[in-house]
Amino acid sequence: MGIYNLDKLFSPSSVAVIGPCSCSRQSKEWQLYNNLVEVGAGPVFMVSGDHECSCQCPIPKDRHYRKLEAIPDPPSLVVTFEPLSLIPELVDLCGRLGVVGLIITTGKRSMADDLHEAEIVRRAKHHKVRILGFNSQGIIVPASRFNVSLFDIPAKEGSLALLSQSGAIITSMLGTARERGIGFSHVISLGALSDIDFGDMIDFLGWSSRVSCILLYLENIKDVKKFMSACRSVARIKPIVAIKAGKSELGREVIKKHTGCPAGEDRVYDTAFRRAGIIRVDNVEELLIAGDHLVKSNVPAGSRLGIVTNSGGLGVLAADGLAQEGINVTALSTTLGEKVREYIAPYSGALDPICIAGDADHSRFKKVLDLCLEAREFDTLIVVVVLSHWLDPIPMVKEMRKKAATARVNLVYVWLGDRSQYESEVVGLNDKRTKICFSIEDAVLSCHYALRYYEKLSKLVVIPQRYSREVDYCQDSLEKAREQIKLYLKNRCMDLSSHQSQELLSLYGLPVNPSVKASSLKEVVARAATMSYPLVMKLDSEKILYKSDYRAVLLNLRSDEAVKKGVERLTRVAAEVGLEEARLTLESMIENVDYEINLGSRRDVEFGPYIFLGAGGLQARVVSDEEVILPPLDRTLARKLIARTRLVECHEIRPFDLAKLEDILVRVAQMIVDLPELETVALHPLVIANERFVVVDAKITLNDRGIVSPHHLSTVPYPNQYEFTETLRDGTAVLIRPIKPEDAAAHYEMVAGFSQQTRYFRFFSLREEISPEQMVRFTQIDYDRDVAIIAEVERDGKKISIGVNRLVYYPHSEEYEFAVVVTDAWQGSGAGRLLMEKLIYIAKDRGIPEIFGLVLRDNVSMMRFIKNFGFKVVESEYDVFKIRLNLQEEESGEEAMPSSPRIIF
Repeated sequence: MGIYNLDKLFSPSSVAVIGPCSCSRQSKEWQLYNNLVEVGAGPVFMVSGDHECSCQCPIPKDRHYRKLEAIPDPPSLVVTFEPLSLIPELVDLCGRLGVVGLIITTGKRSMADDLHEAEIVRRAKHHKVRILGFNSQGIIVPASRFNVSLFDIPAKEGSLALLSQSGAIITSMLGTARERGIGFSHVISLGALSDIDFGDMIDFLGWSSRVSCILLYLENIKDVKKFMSACRSVARIKPIVAIKAGKSELGREVIKKHTGCPAGEDRVYDTAFRRAGIIRVDNVEELLIAGDHLVKSNVPAGSRLGIVTNSGGLGVLAADGLAQEGINVTALSTTLGEKVREYIAPYSGALDPICIAGDADHSRFKKVLDLCLEAREFDTLIVVVVLSHWLDPIPMVKEMRKKAATARVNLVYVWLGDRSQYESEVVGLNDKRTKICFSIEDAVLSCHYALRYYEKLSKLVVIPQRYSREVDYCQDSLEKAREQIKLYLKNRCMDLSSHQSQELLSLYGLPVNPSVKASSLKEVVARAATMSYPLVMKLDSEKILYKSDYRAVLLNLRSDEAVKKGVERLTRVAAEVGLEEARLTLESMIENVDYEINLGSRRDVEFGPYIFLGAGGLQARVVSDEEVILPPLDRTLARKLIARTRLVECHEIRPFDLAKLEDILVRVAQMIVDLPELETVALHPLVIANERFVVVDAKITLNDRGIVSPHHLSTVPYPNQYEFTETLRDGTAVLIRPIKPEDAAAHYEMVAGFSQQTRYFRFFSLREEISPEQMVRFTQIDYDRDVAIIAEVERDGKKISIGVNRLVYYPHSEEYEFAVVVTDAWQGSGAGRLLMEKLIYIAKDRGIPEIFGLVLRDNVSMMRFIKNFGFKVVESEYDVFKIRLNLQEEESGEEAMPSSPRIIF
């Protein structure tokens, strides 16, 4: 149900707590009730059912009921401690009473509870009651003084949002946070993710002004696509930091028993986190530390970092600390170095890091910092200051704040020594560009996490296309591959032989070693006569993966006699293995092999298909060095995958064509994208010989899950199937296509060219500028949820955007709102009509039942325009019409003049 009704879960009008012995001060019910009452929440009721109170009840009589329906004004949120067997009926009752949220604190106790869970979820969806749990320990929202939880450690107000499947993890983090003075905007125990899951909460909290950073403790993810989509969307505007339990096989087994759901491979989680823009950490303490640093730091404009200090030793320690985190100190240019030397005492200072000696006062520090800022050679400066009676750091910080903001440079100060007289002023000095630390280690970590987030943001822009233009295969090849797959499935052939696998691979232009089939001695000899020696003979069976293990491959056959003996040997092997017949293949022997590469795809239990790459050969089967990545791929992502393997080191020793390997990876990934029936694909091995790449053997297995591409992927590709080349009324060629992150500059130019009227119709106001955060939301959309298509023309060799049409999904109401605008210079060109036609086509193709829009009453031309597409006015409020189009009905209409309604970016 997405984020539907989640706002009411965090701000209920009243709360009811249901469970036995709810009046006992030692019970969980009393703990939760007491938390609610202590923070002064709205009306709180206890519902004890048929359970008799065994002690003197401390709860007021007007707040204590036997039945939920007996409460005069039904609550909007209910917390239950009842066993799962009783909760299906409770969900029905909540639905009838208008309860919008139900927190279930109990967990599964028997196999029968699996059935209860399914029934609870089914009924909750029917009544649109949101479920938090099972095994949820509740919610804390410190700023609202709302604590409906079982935690006995209070949470300080802050801007960190903590989401965890484990209540015990939250307890430990609350304790550590209290010791460190770290505050939270939200603390949420998600439990078993039966309804409300990570994706929902990240979506909900991502756009909250109270939240600056989201912390996650995960064991598994039930809806991977929703999770990835939410993270990619939110990580662009605020950092997400996660710790993932279950790195080991034993850990994953425990998670499966604990949650009832399997957990995916840790390395697949690792690559998924990279793709989603998530910063991964290793332990609970680091999770808190990373979050605390990220909420107090601005994202640097780049990765260039420098050090300015009045202590050589401390400068070295800072450089060492940064190096340990993989951060290099940026060297000064010759010009800047010469200017800085003027302020360094002879024989007492140095450059890289800049050491201005121990007698420096705040004036000398300021002059050096001025030079660094003016040079624009750094994005972050660590300023290590050893305090003394001649050095007052306050004036320096105050004077540099505005200059640092103008230069877009982060200043991280480290005050060491007697700081007692300055500590009271630190809070007022910290801002997004200025941070004051009291240790080298703290400053290093601050820079480390800020740079990690900067790197994540730069990688989020990479969105591979669904149909890669880097793969020169034709539609006929795709159709042939699909027909072959369909035939194999019809014949229940799920394990393809080597020959069948290579046939499929060849359709995608992969460099397979051609093979010929033969089934008798006579046929083998005849085939061999048409080929050049040396040859390789293989026993072709889907039952044999590693042929060398069964002696089912014969190499270096150099004569007709060797071929005949080979047929005899493999016929005996076939009988030993239990094959009904010996199907054989012949192929040319690949000699002078430099490298064997292990490449292919497998399916993860949570994330679906992933690509693997590593060194091949027998050694790789013993000690694997595989790296993995989620499809789809482009050359950029393929290059990054290669860079994480030992193949880069191999390339340095004996070079090979890295670009060709990138091409092969992209082709394999495209095959995985196109054919959701592929369960596993193994090129074992892909060899490099005589500067050629050759697939000498392959194995493909199938599994038809009834899923259509690209819905089997956990990451949604750029939908270039929705690119259309059209012509405007004056004959100008126009490309209608989905928007991309790199369209931001063209979008700024387009909006800047709007007239006041167009601007007013677009924004319902005369706002002049679009903030960088808004532009991120405009151009870096989630292709799985939203649609945004632009009209692009070329003028004087430059591509310009002349219009945009958007379809924005509102998960709380499950509606889609469209909004179209065309720049003033191109209104009346037909661009608006084309944008509307294509948006309607895309919406229908995606199965969207209807769309709506908002139009100002005085936008007469827009009202004429939308009537031609079949829109109807359904509501009118003040000066705004709400229009709606049912896409399940036939629409017809004539071409009309486009105009500029309100736009939702």
